[in-house]
Amino acid sequence: MNVQKLKECMEMLKKEMGDGLLASSIISTSDAKTIVMTEQPKSGPAAISGITAVIQKSRAHGYPALGRYYYLDLAGSKGLLFISFGEYQWGIAIDTRKAKLGLLLNMVLPKVMNAFEEAVIQN
Repeated sequence: MNVQKLKECMEMLKKEMGDGLLASSIISTSDAKTIVMTEQPKSGPAAISGITAVIQKSRAHGYPALGRYYYLDLAGSKGLLFISFGEYQWGIAIDTRKAKLGLLLNMVLPKVMNAFEEAVIQN
């Protein structure tokens, strides 16, 4: 993992999302340790890890495994996007009034996912 590249990923996200970005964290899935983050509540990284763990456990009930990302639509014009790659996760909180979901999923997500994967596989 290349931490400097992960920081660059975060900066890319900030630039692309502007005021639509509320908070973001890149964490280690195994221990919820924060690697890179924007300003957010301290419970954010643990919440990312916990939400993903609950969804992954649903596989025991016959659901397929998670793909590369998932999105949660929240009340109050908020959304959470989670990108998973290997042992790492990237949680992104957005204001859907300022960041359009279509733009996020079709334009921003492919860019940041590629950069995230590259940073994770580099030493």
